[in-house]
Amino acid sequence: MRWFALFGSLTLAACGGSDDDGPLTTQGTTVEGTTLQVAPPWPEWAFTHWVWEDESTQESATALVDGYLARDIPVGAIIIDSPWATGYSTFVWDTELFPDPQGFVDDMHSKGVRVFLWTVPGINVDVQPLYDEGVANGYFMKTAETSDGPAVVDWWKGEGSLIDYWNPDAVAWWHEQVDKTLATDIDGWKCDGLDFSAVLAPYSPGAGRRVERIEYSHAYYRDFHDHTRDVLGNDRLNTLRPIDNYGAGIGGDVAAFGPVDITWAGWVGDQDGTFGGLVAAMDNMYWSADYGYVAFGSDIGGYRSNGEGPQGRSKEVFLRWAQQGAFVPVMENGGGGSHEPWAWDAETVDIYRTYVDLHMALLPYLNEQGGIAFAEGRTLTPFVSREDYSYFLGPDLFVAPMLESGTTRDVTLPEGDWVWLFDDAITGSEGDTLTLDVPLDRFPVFVRQNHPLLGTLRDVL
Repeated sequence: MRWFALFGSLTLAACGGSDDDGPLTTQGTTVEGTTLQVAPPWPEWAFTHWVWEDESTQESATALVDGYLARDIPVGAIIIDSPWATGYSTFVWDTELFPDPQGFVDDMHSKGVRVFLWTVPGINVDVQPLYDEGVANGYFMKTAETSDGPAVVDWWKGEGSLIDYWNPDAVAWWHEQVDKTLATDIDGWKCDGLDFSAVLAPYSPGAGRRVERIEYSHAYYRDFHDHTRDVLGNDRLNTLRPIDNYGAGIGGDVAAFGPVDITWAGWVGDQDGTFGGLVAAMDNMYWSADYGYVAFGSDIGGYRSNGEGPQGRSKEVFLRWAQQGAFVPVMENGGGGSHEPWAWDAETVDIYRTYVDLHMALLPYLNEQGGIAFAEGRTLTPFVSREDYSYFLGPDLFVAPMLESGTTRDVTLPEGDWVWLFDDAITGSEGDTLTLDVPLDRFPVFVRQNHPLLGTLRDVL
């Protein structure tokens, strides 16, 4: 509710529709007998199935998408993670990795696949002469007002300096660089977390004062959000971190990244490729919901490939994570090691396909209920319990994720009357505790009794 007073009125309209391919319009609640239309600010493709790999080439990224499509698994977007440019951050495609960037983007679009590119809010010292140009003009953040030059931060991709978003000349110069990439008609950015280094570079010459870390984060994310949509239109989308507590088990401002009002499709950071990693992702989702983020997901199978087997994650971890990922708004699969379901076996492909199809069947529901949730200033996935990370997906689905190895799950049902998606005979009401037999192709998700979603989802199974 903390931001609804500012943004809620912008998302309610007495009539629906959009003149472009941007926000959807869905029916909301009634006020004084008038049915309002709730227009989600995100584009229609926001909650489709996304895929990516840790390091790509044009050849490997194309093969990745084609591999899913050849197996009848729909793909709505691909994230091209780092590295893809000639340096951090030139915004110039590296043609050794992507020989024909425009051809690549056009090819993805011809297949109905949107393209995200990874980015951060800084430039490395070895990116010459661009970095020295920024230094000479005072375009970077400093350690203190009395510092002779910009603050140089040591991060996981080298050493660099952060753009001063309070200096209009710096922002205009930065946009000149960003526009080199926007010219290829990408669909959005994966904005990564270099902004946290603002704790080491807190002084803005442009503002003439120190800025808080979260203030810097919000300036960074808003700039990419606003500028990209200004240049390319409202059907563009950025994916940002909501809460990422790095295992600390906390929420609030200290662990928050994106502004709530523009974090429409968050991902909760980098986790291990284990059940422990899945629990860590669920904890970040719990706190993201608590903070008020409307929609988010996590890297299916974990970003880090440090689990069992040659893929860096076991088949069981991968599939349980994929099932959970199908029942949040953002279903995205990628990271280090192998994340392709065919890296295991035909059974994995078949199960994965089913859950992608379930997720895609939910799109009208996710956009309708997501638009209402956004307008009311609340999350689409309110949690019921932090003990077992059970949660609602909208008002009519209840999910109890599989958080450890095995095929048995005790589920305590929330208010209402429910039926297990996979078995009409298993029903219950508020307070009932059910012990489910959950083989690898099933998942503990319940639908409100007599709700049309039950038939919609059953048609997929």
